Order: sequence, then C-alpha cells, then structure tokens
Amino acid sequence: MRARAGKSLFAFALVASVALIDTQAAEIDGEALVVVKRCVACHDMSKTLIGPPYVAIAARHAARKAVMVDVLARKIIAGGAGNWGVVPMVPNEHVTLEEARAISRWILGLNQASE
Repeated sequence: MRARAGKSLFAFALVASVALIDTQAAEIDGEALVVVKRCVACHDMSKTLIGPPYVAIAARHAARKAVMVDVLARKIIAGGAGNWGVVPMVPNEHVTLEEARAISRWILGLNQASE
C-alpha cells in the first residue's frame, strides 16, 4: 500500500511540475529577458549604445512585424553585422529560440503605442 501511495504522489508531482513549466513557458516576458540575458549591455530603450536602441529597431521593422519576429530572433542568437553600422552584434547562444522570439515580439511591439 505504501509503495502505491508513493507512486501516486510521484505522478501528481510530475504532472504538477509539467503544468508549471508549461505555464511559465507561455508567459515569457521579453522586457524582463533583455535584462536577464544582458541585452541591455549593448542596447537601450531610446539611445544608441554599442547597438541601436530598441525603439529604432521597432521603427525600422514596423511594416514587417510578422516576418521580423523570427528574423530578429535568429539574429539575437547567431549575431550579425552590417545592418546598423560597423560594430557587429555578438552571438547570444545562451538565449533559446523561444526566448529570442519573446524578446523580438517585445521590441517590435514598442511601436504600437505610437500607431
């Protein structure tokens, strides 16, 4: 009887943890990620640092938001050069594709308040 109760408790804990992970994944916050993933070391909301400001990225890609989410996400992960001057963007391989997409959606959404 004790072994059966232990298995039931384990199964419940497993289901609860999977549900928690799914909930957390669905609520990835791009604004928080730019801080956690250290994007703010090179980018600012409205002024140029090493890289362009988030609002400039949003403005440049405002007409193609749907396409640019994945393009920017892949650039966040792989890096790139030549789009904003001579300083290349270093790869951020510690950022997952879903995190990069959340960051991209947040950046591209910055323009919505002024539309």
